[in-house]
Amino acid sequence: MENWTHDFNIGSMVRTANAFQAKRVHIVGPHKWNRKGALMTELYQHVENHPSITELVECWKLRIAGEIAAAQSQASAIALHMHENAKSEHGTGMNDAASLNEGRATECAPAGNSMDTSTACGAENGNKLSYMTQLAAIDQRIAELKAARVIALDIIPGAVPMETYRFPKRCLMLFGAEGPGLSEKALELADDVVYISQFGSVRSINAGAAAAVSMHAWIAQHAAPQS
Repeated sequence: MENWTHDFNIGSMVRTANAFQAKRVHIVGPHKWNRKGALMTELYQHVENHPSITELVECWKLRIAGEIAAAQSQASAIALHMHENAKSEHGTGMNDAASLNEGRATECAPAGNSMDTSTACGAENGNKLSYMTQLAAIDQRIAELKAARVIALDIIPGAVPMETYRFPKRCLMLFGAEGPGLSEKALELADDVVYISQFGSVRSINAGAAAAVSMHAWIAQHAAPQS
């Protein structure tokens, strides 16, 4: 929320963010705001303050970059663990071959071992499958993080309608004050500008309502309905 002059809208935004479980609410400008509209959800919702829209966007992008680096490090650690396990299994296979020459082994382990051969093979395959599943999940997370975008919500020439816009899994939504809307700097920093289609004689809705519509549009695309 950038320089909102209507304090009640900030409280409404915090309440909506809590309802849709947004990770954070960012307030650009003064720290003081009317908490009445939040209905005490500010006690549970993570709220951050920023001196400028530039600082906010830079901070958010650094957070995304840090998450990407952490995920890549995790993937490297798993790949290294798989490599070490493969080397260990190769050594075990050579020992098994020697035992097989003596007629004391079948499949994965020598006969007479306390572990059943099928159990040993299943454990090894299960570990590999687990590692591959973890790597696939990490790759998906990295892809989602790399696709993260800053989205300005405003009705200006060149903006795209929300109804046809595909929200990325990770995004930062920028909202401005009622009337003036977002600053030129905010629009400059945004990757995309999206507007809510309106058809009445007044093509404008309350800023708090616009935030609720925008967050629900994300929910409609990414969150599974609760039974």
